[in-house]
Amino acid sequence: MKNYLLIVFFLFATNSAAGQALINAKAPDFSLSDQNGLQYSLAAFAGHPVVLLASDKKGEDQNHQWGELVGKKYGDRVKIVGVADVRTVPFFLKGKIKNDFKKDNNTILLDWDGVVFASYGFAQKVSNIALIDKNGIVRYLHSGGAERGAVEGLFRELDRLLK
Repeated sequence: MKNYLLIVFFLFATNSAAGQALINAKAPDFSLSDQNGLQYSLAAFAGHPVVLLASDKKGEDQNHQWGELVGKKYGDRVKIVGVADVRTVPFFLKGKIKNDFKKDNNTILLDWDGVVFASYGFAQKVSNIALIDKNGIVRYLHSGGAERGAVEGLFRELDRLLK
């Protein structure tokens, strides 16, 4: 049991440290399809601040909360991009998952291979937030719910970027 806890701690710490090393660094680019089959890359959003909201199924509710808060305060001054971690979906359910996401009016990029999650150091089972400025530099990272301090931190950075 002790070894198991050490392994879990090491994986979490490594994942978290990898993500935090991205602060003030060039954001890793990606190319993903959305639920409608349209291809997007981070470069497509250049010139605008981007808030990546990323999670697996277990962090979905947190993503919605983050999206509502950011959308309500900043409207179209910020691009909100949803990324779904769907790498654990069995191949025979991929079509169903795409169709389920089509019910959502927002564009959701489907990360079938976990590329975005690995390159940003995102955690599973929670919402992950990455704020990328208009020049493609990561300015804020957070994994977890929309707790007051986390929201204030994101909004502080967004306010600074939008001056």
